[in-house]
Amino acid sequence: MDCGGVLVKYILFIFNILFVVCGLLLIIFGSLMVSNIGEIPNTPESIQANSVPIVILVLGCIIFVIAFLGCCGAIRENACCTMTYSVIMLALFICQLALVIFIWQQRVQILDKMDDVIEKIWDQRHTDQKVMDAMQISFKCCGKNGFTDYTLAGEAIPPSCCEVSATSCTAIEAITRPGCVRAFTNFWENSMNIIRYAGLGVAGVEV
Repeated sequence: MDCGGVLVKYILFIFNILFVVCGLLLIIFGSLMVSNIGEIPNTPESIQANSVPIVILVLGCIIFVIAFLGCCGAIRENACCTMTYSVIMLALFICQLALVIFIWQQRVQILDKMDDVIEKIWDQRHTDQKVMDAMQISFKCCGKNGFTDYTLAGEAIPPSCCEVSATSCTAIEAITRPGCVRAFTNFWENSMNIIRYAGLGVAGVEV
């Protein structure tokens, strides 16, 4: 193989190593999102809430597997394998771009759905406080808009508004906790920003 061929071979190998790392990061990020919202009840809003991190998780797995195969194809100098890899990477590039555009356009609607999710969890706390407790522990929040939601309703502040191992919680301890609407919305805003800009960055490297 001439010098140019060797150079292309190792450039392809190095870029596929980067794709493997990107795939792993997407898997980790998607897993964290799924674990954070895993306690949301099975409602139409929660299905949409879970769909985005699941898509990210699946996309990360696919990128990881394909990039790993691309590394093997580059080292073995198999033309058929390399061509198949190129076609699949083009399809992945289109999927990533579609996901980024979807999140960019539907950002406001997704955040509105998240508010509906918190509203439903808050309304059902009298029949199923465990879901609200899980939300408050996961996002380190208290009440729908703050701990005063409990005190104004004449209810005791649940221990989940403080530490995980707490057996009780006072207003002084819970005052630093934001409302779950704000905490959950901030989580989704930050996550969507990561998805948008990281997705564009990975797509740029793929091009």
